[in-house]
Parts: sequence; C-alpha cells; structure tokens
Amino acid sequence: MKNTFSYFLIFLLPFVAFAQTVKNTGSMTDMSKENFAPHIRLDTITNKRHLFGMGPYGKMQGEISVWDGVPYFSEVNADGIGVVSKNWNIEAPFFVYANVSKWKKYKVNLNCRNLNDLQKAIENIVKVKAYKTDAPLVIKIKGKFDQLTTHIVMPRSMDIPGYQANKKQADYDFEQIEGEILVFYSQKHQGIYTHKDSFIHAHFLSKDKNTMGHIDKIKSNGKVELSFSIE
Repeated sequence: MKNTFSYFLIFLLPFVAFAQTVKNTGSMTDMSKENFAPHIRLDTITNKRHLFGMGPYGKMQGEISVWDGVPYFSEVNADGIGVVSKNWNIEAPFFVYANVSKWKKYKVNLNCRNLNDLQKAIENIVKVKAYKTDAPLVIKIKGKFDQLTTHIVMPRSMDIPGYQANKKQADYDFEQIEGEILVFYSQKHQGIYTHKDSFIHAHFLSKDKNTMGHIDKIKSNGKVELSFSIE
C-alpha cells in the first residue's frame, strides 16, 4: 500500500498558511489522579461562536464534542446504547477547544488503515506545505468511512450516574458510515489532550447527529473533504 494521501498531494498548491489559537484545560494524565474533578464548565466559555472542542463529559460519564458552536455530549444508557444530547451546562476534567471561522478545504482521497495512518496523512500535507508544527492544528474530515470504531467512556465509581460494574467504556463498530471527524493535532500536548503515543485526538459525529464518540479505529479508502483551520 502506498503512503497515505500519496495520490492527492499534487492538488494542494497553492496553500494558505494556517495557524490557530488552541486552548486547553486539565489533562488526560492528571484527571484520574484528581478523581476526574471538572476543570471547566462549558457554559463559562465566553466566546462560543464557531467553537470546536472535545473532552470527556462529567466524571467520565461520556464524551463531549463541540461542533461549530453546538455542544454535543454522548453517554451510555442502561441498554448499552450511546445517546447524543446537546447542552452547554456540562463539565469536563480536561478539554481542548478553539474558535474557527475560516477553513481551507480540499477534496482528497483518504487511504488509511488506522489512526497512525491518519496522523501521517496530516503530517504529509504539513510537510508538503512547509508548515511548522510549532502550534496545534484543528482539522475536519467529512465523508463516508469504510470502518470506524468509537467509544464512549463510562464512570469509574458507582456513586456516579451511569456506572456499570467492570465497564469503563462502551465500544461501537460501524461500516460505511457518513459523518465528520474532528481532529486536534499537536506535537507538544501528549498526555494533555492527545495520548502519550499520538499527536492526534479525534472524535466522530455522524451525519444524522445520532452517533458521537472518540475514535479508536478507522479504515477508509475514498474521497473526503479535509479542512484545516486558518486565521
């Protein structure tokens, strides 16, 4: 298999330099040490216009994804089904976010077998454009994906609503699902808002808005719309 995105790089010229002010509070590494105490209430964010963000919901009660100023959160019901709701009156033990009103969009062929391929695809574009990754990036990927596995985290303690014994997350597998992926990319925030072995944190929101969660696995070989935040 050839390198991810190897077929579309020639279509990326010319490119507008992009940068984005990304903010974060709390961290993946410290949240368990702090008993998942909230570091932010989303309703206290002053500027919600064109806001994008992600993090866990409450005390590991689900997932939060803010998409263009709309606050989605998902949680697992008693039947194991992921339920998506909208509300600003929610908290997170860590959260990463940015206000993005302008995007540079490309129609590309996304050929990836896992999240590492997705990260490499982003880095290939950055390399071709000679953009320095000294600041975090916000990325959207819209299209139909061959396979996705997402999860919704669940409470670790029985005194938290939604707790189910011996279950820390619910996993969901999808095929040929249409929607959008939100990615925060950074080489400087491992253990803060990306995992220690990755530069990306990615959430998925289905086209019908009924499915939302953290992406664990991805396979794709088709056309998508890939957008970078610009200022």
